[in-house]
Amino acid sequence: MSWAEVTQKIIIGSSEPDQALADCAAYGLARRGGRIAPVADAEPIEPAPQDHRRQASARVGAIFSQVMATEDNEMLRECCLALDRANLVVPYRQLPDILAAATARSVVRDAVLPALGSRGRWLAQRRVGWAWAAGEPEQDTLIDIDEALDLSPMQRKARLVTARKQDPPRFRAYIAENWPQLRRVEDRKLLIAALSEKLAAEDEPILEQALDDRSANVREEAVALLRKLPGSALSKRAEQRLRDGLVEATVDLHPEGPYEQEPTREELRDSPVRRTGSARLKADAASVSPDFWIDWLGPKAPRKMRLSTWGTALLQGVAENLGAAQDPVPWLTDLSSTISSTALLDALDNLPSPTLSRVLIKLAGSWDANELDYFCGLLPSPWNPDVTRVVLERFAELADRGWRVGRPPEALLRRGDLRVLHDHWPRIATRWPVHGAEELVLRLRTELHEEIERSGNP
Repeated sequence: MSWAEVTQKIIIGSSEPDQALADCAAYGLARRGGRIAPVADAEPIEPAPQDHRRQASARVGAIFSQVMATEDNEMLRECCLALDRANLVVPYRQLPDILAAATARSVVRDAVLPALGSRGRWLAQRRVGWAWAAGEPEQDTLIDIDEALDLSPMQRKARLVTARKQDPPRFRAYIAENWPQLRRVEDRKLLIAALSEKLAAEDEPILEQALDDRSANVREEAVALLRKLPGSALSKRAEQRLRDGLVEATVDLHPEGPYEQEPTREELRDSPVRRTGSARLKADAASVSPDFWIDWLGPKAPRKMRLSTWGTALLQGVAENLGAAQDPVPWLTDLSSTISSTALLDALDNLPSPTLSRVLIKLAGSWDANELDYFCGLLPSPWNPDVTRVVLERFAELADRGWRVGRPPEALLRRGDLRVLHDHWPRIATRWPVHGAEELVLRLRTELHEEIERSGNP
């Protein structure tokens, strides 16, 4: 008997109504029941491995969910780093959410990865988009560079960068072999730009070759990368021109030096476009490490350069390559009084994180609210206590911006050291009376660290 026959009896009528109803109920239940899974040849997934570290408490997981909902990358980073320091891992229920969040926000992956634990890495293997957390390469097979060059501009750039990461020697060899046949300027530019990933001294011959390219855009990319290579031939050529072209005592132009003459072909190769006047000095100053000036002119080099007739051009060049200095702090006072605040902040953006705190402590007193806000966004959280106190003091003495009257700066409450903020809370609440939302953020951060401490010491 089938379902159709049973329903027909119900509609037409049956001499055994009880039996018909029982059959209808039985077939109806069967139609809505689960089916027996078909036999499959696929290997079953191995069980998740045991973590060597304990998972954090459910309360920490709830706080994690709130932090992820705020889409605040630095708060999420702080949460993950705090878990790692406490030798804990993300609560298992939050693993899919945090993997999805870090997949969408690649800037937090370095902090998220240690907090995932063995189970998090196991789970990441189940989805291709999470492969970054499984310790596997983003691509199972090497990217075909020729095929990548035929993609749309955005896809082309991403694929070339990935190909460079996969195998730098292979990528380098491709450029060297195919450079004469590359007709499109954009292809040559993207290939050179991709060398910024894992830039090494072995890339210098290719970059030197690109200095002779017919396109200024390609030459600009090559010059920018050669400036990042310590001891590159381009830097040495710039050093020699500066020594020959400037009088050491006054940092003024030498009357018989190269800058009082037409630029040579070598100098034009080292500058993306033809340069005249102070622009030539700026280009060469940007091509050498700031330490070159200290070695040549002595510890007072920044002040000597600022007092020079050509000080603005030279210090603008120093700012462009400030990240190459062993210690940029001695340059800050003279740079801030010579170049624009925008150019200085752009230069500071390239500094390593440990140096940024020292920079802020030295310069915060001269910045306005916008500059201070921008720089605070560069600092990784949580800030150390000294930085928190300096930022608090400076913001407290500045007038509020029109759209934030009476409200404390978000960066201060989201990034600052918790102990300093709690110790100064009465002053913060008095200075900025409208602090409800920011106080909730501070409370959330406090609860997170307290819960992590309790999880680590049950």
